[in-house]
Formats: sequence, C-alpha cells, structure tokens
Amino acid sequence: MKDRTHSALRVALNMNNTALVQRAGDGYTGLAVRIAERIGAEMGAPLTFVEHPNAQSVVQAVPDGWDIAFLAIDPSRTDRIAFSDPYHSVEATFLVREDLAHRSCTEILQGDYAIMSAKGAAYQARLSALVPNGPLVVATSPDEARQRFLRGEGHALAGIRETLDSVEIPGARILPDNFARIEQAVAVPVRANGQIALINRTLKEML
Repeated sequence: MKDRTHSALRVALNMNNTALVQRAGDGYTGLAVRIAERIGAEMGAPLTFVEHPNAQSVVQAVPDGWDIAFLAIDPSRTDRIAFSDPYHSVEATFLVREDLAHRSCTEILQGDYAIMSAKGAAYQARLSALVPNGPLVVATSPDEARQRFLRGEGHALAGIRETLDSVEIPGARILPDNFARIEQAVAVPVRANGQIALINRTLKEML
C-alpha cells in the first residue's frame, strides 16, 4: 500500500450489504464506515468512499480500484486479497413465498425447490456445496436475483438476512434459521498485506 499520509485512503463500500453500510443523506453510516474512519485515523489519511453495487464488483476492482474494503473471508480470493481477522458475521438465509409451507432452510435445501442465488455473492459457494445437484438458479447479481424472484421465478431467494429484510416483496417471508454464517473482514489488495497487522490491532482496540 502506498504511503497515505498525504493522499486519501480509498474505501470500497458494498452497498448491497446493509448489515455493514447504509446511506445517510449525502454520506454513509454503519459498522464498515466506523471501522474505516478508525483505520484512516491510525494511518493519518483522509477517506474517499467508493460505492459498489455488490461484493462481486468490489472483488473485480482489485488491485487498483480501492485500498481497503469490507468482504466475506473467502480462501479462493487470497491470491488477490489479504484479509484481517474477522470482526463480524452475518447470516445467509432464504426469502420464500408465503404459500410455501416449509419453515426452515434445511427443508428448502432437502426439497426439490428452485433457489435463486447470485454469482459472486459471499454465500454462493457454500450454497452450491449444499445443493450440488440443484435446482440452483444463479443470477449475475443480487439485484437481478431479486428482480427475477419478484417476477415469480424460483421458490426461494438466498441472501444476507439484513439485506433480505430491506427488500419489500409482497407475499414473501424470511425463514428464521440460516444455511450459513459468513465471517466478515477488512480486506486489502494482497500487495498491501503488510497493513493487516495495523488493521487487526485497530479492530481489537475498537471492538
């Protein structure tokens, strides 16, 4: 990572992860923003926030699109990204149509139900492992998956609980359990892995 004493620290925000970041007027709020502000203070750098529609977009912007980001820990990305210690975890669950009698993620996974998911989402690899023979319908983005579900495609929509809770889809409900817990971490491009010790120290002091 470059010396940020006299330049801004570019912070990638995944606006699809409402558990960590939300818009607040002309700015942002949430746990990711508070952590970024503390890291910026430790580095003596001002912050520039860069919006991304989803985690896939954040990952695609490596190595030159941002300096720190907030992503799920994913071993398949460690060739490009270095991760801090986990600081938070989120639940991946299903939004299902009201006329579906099942009440748990296990029942959905064990049944012959079409599940809508999203390419590049933090829960996608785990979901694929749980239903190796499908039926799993993978959209190009979480927004496309929601739109297709809204139009009547699929029996269940996979997603992060807080994000699903912010989506208004008439005649649908969120299941009370989860099919995965996903650990969240601060990420830096792998070339900047020397910053991880400072970030871990900051997280420990803050949280």
